[in-house]
Amino acid sequence: MSALLTYVQNMGGSTLSTVMEISKMTGIPTGKSTGKVKPLIQYAQGMGLLDFESRRGSGEMLLSLTPLAKIVLREDPHLLEENTQWALHLMLCRRNGGAEAWYAVFVDAAAVFGRRFREEQFEYFLNNRFGLSRDAVGPLLRIYADPASLAKAAAIAQEDDQVLLRKVPVQPALYDTVSALLFLTWDAAMPADTQVALSGLEDNSGLVTATGWGLEEQTQFLIALESAGFVRVDRQTGAPILTRLVSTDHVLQVMYDRLV
Repeated sequence: MSALLTYVQNMGGSTLSTVMEISKMTGIPTGKSTGKVKPLIQYAQGMGLLDFESRRGSGEMLLSLTPLAKIVLREDPHLLEENTQWALHLMLCRRNGGAEAWYAVFVDAAAVFGRRFREEQFEYFLNNRFGLSRDAVGPLLRIYADPASLAKAAAIAQEDDQVLLRKVPVQPALYDTVSALLFLTWDAAMPADTQVALSGLEDNSGLVTATGWGLEEQTQFLIALESAGFVRVDRQTGAPILTRLVSTDHVLQVMYDRLV
């Protein structure tokens, strides 16, 4: 993933390239059985790192770095920090723009079963959602077990006959990470609105559910969000209403500032 993003960065942040050109320049294998270029592009898109457009007939693809990718490449180009890996995980969990299997597991399944459930429940849920012929969870489990992928986030694990979904750790550096993603989902869902209901953003993205935070943890996050001067939070109606006080770019620029 790092090689793919660095390639696009070196091309000025945007490039019109073929699979073979990307493979040649990055060393990422391609071919019928070993091809990883297209899957990596799809994952990068789901992680909110690349905008992707296929040019029909030419075999070329227009790839552009997103604002999130530019910050990640500046601060953590090899994608090794825990908060980077949590950010990529949560972006994959988005209802709109993420990966279908991630949203199904970390948002829908979590809402039904909680954060710990039996393997047979999990398998039944996935088979009902995706069908028996599709291995929806195999790649997902491998990604969080692979040290070269998202193992520092370790957002899902198998333990005996149970599947466990890990919460985003409650700490200042990860509050900053989730704040940045909240603003990105706000831009995607309601770009013209300076005031939104948190429930509206959640309906569009599933971000808060994907963190695994309970109501008390969500409240602490909103307090931190407000203390940082990013938003004003109005709770008079019961459900939090957020008023934007800064730009998304500002929140992205400080996303790594409290990383220890």
